[in-house]
Amino acid sequence: MNQELIDQIKRIVERVLQEQTPISTQITHEKRLLAIFGATLLELDEPIQQLHTCRENGWKITIILSDLATKVTNLEPIHVAFGEENVLQENALNNITTFLETYQHIVLPVFSYPMAAKLALRLVDTPCTYLVFEALSKGKQVIAASDTLHQGEVSVKTGPIFSKLENDYVNALAELGVQLVPMTQIAESVVERVSGSRAIVEKTLISATTISNLDADVRELVYASPAIITPLAREHAKKRGIELIPKS
Repeated sequence: MNQELIDQIKRIVERVLQEQTPISTQITHEKRLLAIFGATLLELDEPIQQLHTCRENGWKITIILSDLATKVTNLEPIHVAFGEENVLQENALNNITTFLETYQHIVLPVFSYPMAAKLALRLVDTPCTYLVFEALSKGKQVIAASDTLHQGEVSVKTGPIFSKLENDYVNALAELGVQLVPMTQIAESVVERVSGSRAIVEKTLISATTISNLDADVRELVYASPAIITPLAREHAKKRGIELIPKS
């Protein structure tokens, strides 16, 4: 079989695979960020400023308010900053799977004790905690403001027992994959994580195994063109937030 015939077969196979690949598995170039606000009595100026910085860097931001947040938190600054059309309430969520597919990055700007404790103990009995837990299980980025756990929101925060419990929660969250950062570094952490690194492959067939073997921080995969990319490889790349770029 001569090279010309081989190239012709490759082009035919590639075209068929692309036609059979569902639209939902195509890589999106739009930067989407999901911010989940738990209950807090703290001022929201800094969290809102961090998200505003993300928006200035091209991120489209959607806010979800936990049920408890709607009862104890002053929500007016959030509505003013992001518009009511971009702010959703936890109890109104009816298709969590859509959020998991749409957003590669989740931020918890005010990481309250109730939400931290539930996630650490795997008690995912609310839409917000379930969404975050499922996102972590799929390898998506979850950034949480660590300092909100140390600002005296809980009146019983005294003694060594409470301190040990807090440390246990922090360790459990880290094991789950939650990236705990100071509130003032939320925007910086989002940008750093997304910029990530670039991998280059010379293969003419990109399979799911190719994607699985990439380092965890890879955000761009440059491949030789023309190449065959299997539908499963595209799906894996999308779940990991990896952009597929043909080599020019």
